[in-house]
Amino acid sequence: MNNNAIKKDDILNSLSIVMQGPLYDWNIVQTAQLISQWRNIFPQSKIIFSISQSDLIIFDGPGVIPELRIARVHRNNVTFQDALALINQFCDIAVMSDSAISLPPVKKGLRENNCNLQIEAAKCGLRLVETDYVLRIRNDIVFSDTSFIDYYIENFDLPRGDYTALKQRVLISEFFTLNPFTFERLPFHYSDWLHFGLTEDVKKLWNVPAYGIIDATYYQRNSYKKGSGPRENTFTSRYAVEQYLAITVFKKYFHNIKLDYHNDTTSINESMYILADNFIISDFTKTKIYFEKYQHIMSHGNINIVCLSHDAWKRIVFNRGKNVSFCNLFKKEIKISEKSLKNNPNNEIFPTPNDLLTKIFFKILLSLLNNRKRNKLQNSPKIFFADSRNPITRFFGKKYISSMEL
Repeated sequence: MNNNAIKKDDILNSLSIVMQGPLYDWNIVQTAQLISQWRNIFPQSKIIFSISQSDLIIFDGPGVIPELRIARVHRNNVTFQDALALINQFCDIAVMSDSAISLPPVKKGLRENNCNLQIEAAKCGLRLVETDYVLRIRNDIVFSDTSFIDYYIENFDLPRGDYTALKQRVLISEFFTLNPFTFERLPFHYSDWLHFGLTEDVKKLWNVPAYGIIDATYYQRNSYKKGSGPRENTFTSRYAVEQYLAITVFKKYFHNIKLDYHNDTTSINESMYILADNFIISDFTKTKIYFEKYQHIMSHGNINIVCLSHDAWKRIVFNRGKNVSFCNLFKKEIKISEKSLKNNPNNEIFPTPNDLLTKIFFKILLSLLNNRKRNKLQNSPKIFFADSRNPITRFFGKKYISSMEL
């Protein structure tokens, strides 16, 4: 194939958008705003809103909802009424997905695992797609324009190898497609934020059964693998959600691959080949995504060490068959992660300093800052120190950033 084999207009003329997620009082305004944006950039595309849960609207059960109507308790809320009117106006189809219940958290300290709600909402929305191409995406993410399609066309037909399962590559997020050779040794952890590609391929990626309670509580009965890192030891689930989806799908095509638990590295190389042959990792500086919930991580210093960037993905693609080991391919990233984990094993954004003097300084500094500046320091220390005009603060900040490998 060559890049001329797919025309952007052909995709635009046969594209559906499947937004999936819950609809509650805390996200209805944002959901309406993002649906309005989707309609603005894709005036001809079918927009399907697959609702996983809601206590805001009236529905009789799973299936297509002819018109979204607000629940009685919220009928006097003009903001909610206006937001729902926008969703009704710009959505071609709203559908309530089949029921599913939450599972215990994937990791200690996290909220409940909504994996099965996610699976049902994806399946429900994708069943209604009749176009050749589809973008399946969370209902709290939006692109600012159509540049991700250009990006897809530029990259979809790069060389593919023996681990090709999908008809064409599918575009996924660089966050959180994890690099299993750095901070967390989690093979097959391909981001599920979004999938863009041929509808038949995207449907394959969600053709999975519900995740079971036994796997969801695996580490309540089993010990961690010897040598597991501190971040890997936080798991209560046998797999991360992303791993469960990937290993379930690709095991159908490649019976040799193995993932018995979340940091089982038996098929770590195969996980990289599958990634290279079946996906495109996005570059959000070029595809212009907006995701309020995780906007702060995009400027985190180690994000392209924790995750696989588009450039890292290309390194895998173009080094296939050259006998290059992944440890050599990611030598720089591995070195940085090892140094960072030594100082900051949990990969915190604002870890506690190692030396006593800096600890004392930060304690005093945090007590003097207002809430806005304190949050800036704790969420974006590099930016905080770069913006500071105080020479003492800049001195300690430079020392801290350097020593902690942030």
